[in-house]
Amino acid sequence: MTDNKKYDVVAIGNAMLDVLCEVPEPFLDQEGISKGVMNLVSRERSNNILKLVKPIKETAGGSAANTISTLAKLGLKTGYIGKIADDQQGRVFKKDLIHDSIIYKTVFLDKGNSESTGKCIVLITPDKERTMNTYLGATEYLSDIDIDEELIAYSEWLYLEGYRFDGQESKKAFYKAIEIAKKNKTKIAITLSDSFCVDRHRSDFINLLNESADLVFCNEDELKSLYEVEYIEAAQKLIADTISCVACTCAEKGAYLFHKSSIRRISTNKVSVIDTTGAGDNFASGFLYGLSKNFSLEKCAALGNEIAGEVLTVYGPRIEKSLANFIRVNA
Repeated sequence: MTDNKKYDVVAIGNAMLDVLCEVPEPFLDQEGISKGVMNLVSRERSNNILKLVKPIKETAGGSAANTISTLAKLGLKTGYIGKIADDQQGRVFKKDLIHDSIIYKTVFLDKGNSESTGKCIVLITPDKERTMNTYLGATEYLSDIDIDEELIAYSEWLYLEGYRFDGQESKKAFYKAIEIAKKNKTKIAITLSDSFCVDRHRSDFINLLNESADLVFCNEDELKSLYEVEYIEAAQKLIADTISCVACTCAEKGAYLFHKSSIRRISTNKVSVIDTTGAGDNFASGFLYGLSKNFSLEKCAALGNEIAGEVLTVYGPRIEKSLANFIRVNA
């Protein structure tokens, strides 16, 4: 066990390239694509969708990587674990993380494996909702061998992306990382990622949260799916005492904090939304940054709302402008 923490947050997630495209509403129905969620697709299906759309932007993505990228821009010391192939997309992804001073040492996928770096085609409809079509590719092959024990042991927080539960080897990697975190008093934050992902792994998620999570990030649909309730307030009595806080985002309503026996809503400012991709990821960034500075939970959520608002005004999941002003205002 070590108390000498060199890093603020290390994350494990799906490492992939995001391809953003604007499409009319009927396109989703025509192609049989479920709206507003993450749809897992094959490489062939991914390539076929790309033939039908015109990308407006390509960027390094992946939920946990988006969170870590913003935390790094906020000045925290961060690390990331996620699998990529040694191809053009993988090299772009790796370069992006290293450019942001993120510790990234996961080895490339074995050259004997024909899978390419994961790709997420984000379809943006006129109502600004994002619908994700994800080819996991190389990221599905993340295994316990890839878990960097030193990086986790020397971090204050381990941040786990729920999407990575869509792979048996990745589950093993998760549990290894959690074991290392617990042994070294590294706190554990988990994001539920997607309501369909929750549906696929509900019992595993509940067990994982109850036994290991200090902090849970989710949105309204994910929380209702997790506990199979109609209203998020009904989830309060089902949240285990072992979970210190659940931060639940609710779009324009802001965020709800479930803390011990209380529920509190933290309002957010209205912004002109261009694209909702990465809003939850950036909310988590603001919240974790606040925790690193010993802010109250309410102030952490307010900062999360503010940073999420920034990413809503650009295409893609990454804030490209300087975040120095956030640091000054919230110092």
